[in-house]
Amino acid sequence: MIKVIVVEDDPDLCGSILRYLSLVGMTVKRAGSGEELDALLTTFTPDLLVLDVNLPGEDGFSIAARLRSVSKVGIVMLTARGQLDDRVLGLTAGADAYLVKPVQFRELEAVIHSLARRLRETMPEEKVDIREDGHRAWGFDAANWSLLTPNGHQVPLTNAEYRVLQTLTAEPGASVAREDIATALGKTVGGYDDRSIDAVMARLRRKVQVATGENLPIRAVRSVGYVFAAPVEARTQSEV
Repeated sequence: MIKVIVVEDDPDLCGSILRYLSLVGMTVKRAGSGEELDALLTTFTPDLLVLDVNLPGEDGFSIAARLRSVSKVGIVMLTARGQLDDRVLGLTAGADAYLVKPVQFRELEAVIHSLARRLRETMPEEKVDIREDGHRAWGFDAANWSLLTPNGHQVPLTNAEYRVLQTLTAEPGASVAREDIATALGKTVGGYDDRSIDAVMARLRRKVQVATGENLPIRAVRSVGYVFAAPVEARTQSEV
């Protein structure tokens, strides 16, 4: 799910953008100024900003330049200032796209999806160190639909749990995008609530903990998805 902050001081326009982007499956927060944006960034990490230029206090050009110097966050400028000089200034300041009001929300949605896709493609793959340090690996028993813990416990898996673990253990230590997890669960990409994926992971961790007393090494990877952060072998219960 794409996470967006809309920085816009017009409450009616901002509310309309928030409603539309939320309806198409994005997680959206709002800020009415650079100061409010800075406060929000302490608790929420967006994939990109939709940024107005004419804001109270610090203007959008200055905000874009300041953030670009310290962050790779995507920036879509949405403003009534459509002169060539303004466009050049916005793009030079660090905006990835520059849209002029009024804009059709479908166009804004398309630009956001395009930018989010480019950001994912250029982001270096995050891989977790999974050295065993003398400990036995986990086992994934595809034939019997079960997970085998390092201490020899067998945990039977439901269909959804099997699909999730099959995806995560295909390359242990490599991050798996939420979109790939949604696909593994048979859900339509873009139409599946991120919180549902988080709930599946939480239930799976709890199930393993209760059944075996061992902690399932599934970790969240910010802005990407999840990773199985331990060695995994394809084996069966008879091999334990």
